[in-house]
Amino acid sequence: MASILVGVDGSERGRRALDWAVARAERTGASLMLLAVVNSAEAKKLGAEAEMVHTTVEAALHEKKEVLAAEHPDVAVEAKIVDGPTVDSIVEEASSHDMVVLGSHHGASITETFGGATGLRVSVQVKIPTVVVPCDWDVTCAGKSGIVVGVGPDNVSDAAVAFGVGEAIDSVQPLELVSAWGIPAWMSRPAEGMGGGLEEVGRQRQAEVDEFVARITTANPALDVTGRSIEGPSPTRVLLDASKDAQLLVLGTHSRAALGRALFGSVTHSMLLNLATPTVVVPKPRT
Repeated sequence: MASILVGVDGSERGRRALDWAVARAERTGASLMLLAVVNSAEAKKLGAEAEMVHTTVEAALHEKKEVLAAEHPDVAVEAKIVDGPTVDSIVEEASSHDMVVLGSHHGASITETFGGATGLRVSVQVKIPTVVVPCDWDVTCAGKSGIVVGVGPDNVSDAAVAFGVGEAIDSVQPLELVSAWGIPAWMSRPAEGMGGGLEEVGRQRQAEVDEFVARITTANPALDVTGRSIEGPSPTRVLLDASKDAQLLVLGTHSRAALGRALFGSVTHSMLLNLATPTVVVPKPRT
């Protein structure tokens, strides 16, 4: 990770995202680019002068850079202001970086949560990992242990697993693969009546996880890696429970641009709206 793009907006959630990115940069040697997005068109609708807004944001960014230089002298920090729609601007800037870090809208207003969801909307359009940091994260949370990767039945998880392996090795943390599966409770009885229950499905999913773990262990014998297949009516709840004490949760996604909008009913969408742990969304590489 040579360069990390961090979205800053003057909010508390933006500060939490920056704190997380700074901690990572200190550990990995990455540089930071602080990005502030100013939408002049929206500012005008609110009666604000675009030039005044730019001047105010520029002063705030300069002050932030000075503070970071004094408190974290080993971290290289640059800052940039762009004008335009927030999501589009972040996506465009992300093309020249290796990771995007954003604050979570979870805990903000209803309008922001469901109309904004900036982290999700960015993550489904970029080619690089997007990290969404909970609004209540602080440096004391970094003391939590373990990297959890959500794995599915298809190869969309491959890139997420590879990222999780690298992160676990780099941070000297245990790695756990979690396969969340199941059907709504009201459907379980008919399923049992037709096929004798869901035990075989559970065994198959666990076998898939065990195969993943075996491959990782063979390639990285010193890595502490385990895997669980967990049944539950809600994959979101399974992953939230499995990662609540983890340092990081890693998820994969198929999404790109228009296709990504279909993700707004998926597990990844639900996870980012119920965030409890810093979460990385790793896109599946294009073939």
